[in-house]
Amino acid sequence: MIERTVGEAMNYYWSADETEWASDVMFRSARDLDSVFPSLLRFGLISAQSSQVMRFFGKRVGQDGRIRGRAPEEITSDLRQRYEGFRLKHWVNRNSVKMYNKAGSVLRIETTINNNRDFKVFRCPNDDESRPASWQKMRKGVADLHRRSQVSQACNERYLDYLASANLNETLQKTAGEICSPVVKKGRRHRALNPWRPEDFRILEFLARGENHINGFRNRDLLVWLYPRDPQGDKDTRRRASARATRRIGLLRAHGLVRKVPKESRYVLSAKGRKVAAAILAASSADTKQLMAMAA
Repeated sequence: MIERTVGEAMNYYWSADETEWASDVMFRSARDLDSVFPSLLRFGLISAQSSQVMRFFGKRVGQDGRIRGRAPEEITSDLRQRYEGFRLKHWVNRNSVKMYNKAGSVLRIETTINNNRDFKVFRCPNDDESRPASWQKMRKGVADLHRRSQVSQACNERYLDYLASANLNETLQKTAGEICSPVVKKGRRHRALNPWRPEDFRILEFLARGENHINGFRNRDLLVWLYPRDPQGDKDTRRRASARATRRIGLLRAHGLVRKVPKESRYVLSAKGRKVAAAILAASSADTKQLMAMAA
């Protein structure tokens, strides 16, 4: 029991030890959701590697898949069947994002934050307004709830963007057939992309990387990915390699796989680009025994 005398002030520190933030995607019927949900579960469980899960939470991961900064204590993915249905959940340092079907026709993406110190908020250090604001570790107090909501919503959106690249029962020919034929844009003919050609496959592999889904990429990012062994000090060699990377980006734009960000030298994937890259990589990772079983 708390006692206080007349006129005595009481100070409270309201805090949130755990928060949950959900985003719901409504389907027309439970049957529509049931038709795609197994494919989403399989895609999320098989394709979401540790580096990809880190990107859901906004962590920096390099083109080589290595984590920038301090490595997390643990990264876990888990698929379980409950009474209501299936749920797929990914953890990073006790924070999680999960997907499950709810109320029959609702696909829910939900981010749970338990370890708030794993994120940052832009504020004055130690609440001293005389000091300039900077990125500080997130507190449990309600003063930082607005930042929790921003972090959680961004995580949900990244996960939904990732699921959007899943191949939902479309044939490989239907998904990637268009890029295997030449296209004409503004009177100029552009060659077809051949997924089984080493360099073209390398480009599609680059597009499928999670960081490119979130932040897009620049010429130098594709340059390092395609030609990592070019001498750093040879300017002529690097200039020619950069020109080749520019031509490859033009080819991707002609096929509608990427688009340029206005007023920036940066490119982002289109919905078609995400779908094609994911389909090609999924097909390339399946062995002949699996393919024959699916064909039977």
